[in-house]
Amino acid sequence: MKKSMPNIVYSKYFGKILFMVLLMTAIHVKFAFSQLVDKSLKSEVKEFFFFDPLVFYSSEQKKARLDAYFQIPLENLQFKKNYNTKMYDASVNYAIKIINSAAETVVNESFTDYITTSKNEQKKLEESAKFIVKEFFLNPGKYSIEITLSDLNTKREKTLKEKINIADYTLEDFSFSDIMIVSNLKKEAGKKIITPLVNKNIDNLKDFYLFFEIYNSMDSSAQKNYSYKITNSKDKIIEKGVFRYTLIPGVNKFFEKISTQNLVLGDYKIEISDSSGAKILAEKLFVNKMNGLTFNNKDLDFFVDQLIYIANSDELNKIRNAPTSELKEKYFIEFWRSKDPSPNTSRNELMMEYYKRIRIANERYSHYVDGWKTDMGMVFIIYGEPGNIERYPFSENTKPYEIWDYYNVNKQFIFVDDTGFGDYKLTTPIWDNDGTRLKN
Repeated sequence: MKKSMPNIVYSKYFGKILFMVLLMTAIHVKFAFSQLVDKSLKSEVKEFFFFDPLVFYSSEQKKARLDAYFQIPLENLQFKKNYNTKMYDASVNYAIKIINSAAETVVNESFTDYITTSKNEQKKLEESAKFIVKEFFLNPGKYSIEITLSDLNTKREKTLKEKINIADYTLEDFSFSDIMIVSNLKKEAGKKIITPLVNKNIDNLKDFYLFFEIYNSMDSSAQKNYSYKITNSKDKIIEKGVFRYTLIPGVNKFFEKISTQNLVLGDYKIEISDSSGAKILAEKLFVNKMNGLTFNNKDLDFFVDQLIYIANSDELNKIRNAPTSELKEKYFIEFWRSKDPSPNTSRNELMMEYYKRIRIANERYSHYVDGWKTDMGMVFIIYGEPGNIERYPFSENTKPYEIWDYYNVNKQFIFVDDTGFGDYKLTTPIWDNDGTRLKN
């Protein structure tokens, strides 16, 4: 019988099987990871909503335009069934207050938005969000903006505050708007369709875009070079380069594609400066964190070990043998990105399902070892919930045993508690004789 936590690595064949099994049985729920042996991927504290204020220049209004972007994850709202329409409804109230440097309220608005979903859409709320943008035209100066969102069904509310600076775009020959981070850019009917990354978390994206405008107040076109750099929380330069543009009079719009290849988990800032790099013209803060999970770098080796049921030998060796902790973290992120069934979204459903199963295995099957290392935990992580379980805990002539049936993959597993302490072992090895792949 194979030990519950074999000291081996697994083939590409095994990784592919587990990948398909997880995809077939993945379900979408909110994750609440438990703390085990002080090492666990914990659930991220869910933000009720995200807010990103961006300032542009309006050539029509001849003044600055504040675009207030909101993103509300629909899983944060309570939906009530409408028995007349057979749909599910949620209501959100927005209260927006903008105060200038003289403590005068220049904007004080409140409005309600209604969100309706079908029964099928209710099953995928964690994949969906409501996006709203509100425009305000403001004179140059310093302002504070206060946003309060309320779920009218639960009375839950959250307030976010930010300070903003409205530049006078008429003072410079060339000036910049704020920077918007865009997660997806595509064309439909000749028009660019963008998805603003309001939460500013690049997470699972292989690349993202910066969108900004440059305003040329002169009467002729000009060739301009601008320096850019991306720095981490320790002010180390991760990426740098030069943007070269021909700026026509008026508004110039630009999208710049940024690779995340060298961006490990952490906080970042991008700065765009004049060609000398002396004057910062635009900047943006953003983060890279695993969506839905709080990651503790000091326990990275522990989480790498947990990949044993899905990673093949080459993948595991590459991560384990990385010469630096930064490279190990980078390879760990790259591994999960390579398994992502929806790479153009900020959620990696397979990764979240995998760690959800580890969390459940720890809760159900732990005794003197963590549940994910046990035979039952191993089978559960690979195949998910059994279609049927037959339990025989007390019998005169036999030891306690359980039979797990997986009808979707036509498999059955029998576990026996030889010690009487709840340590159920497989009666038949799950691996081939060489211990490198699942039995057919």
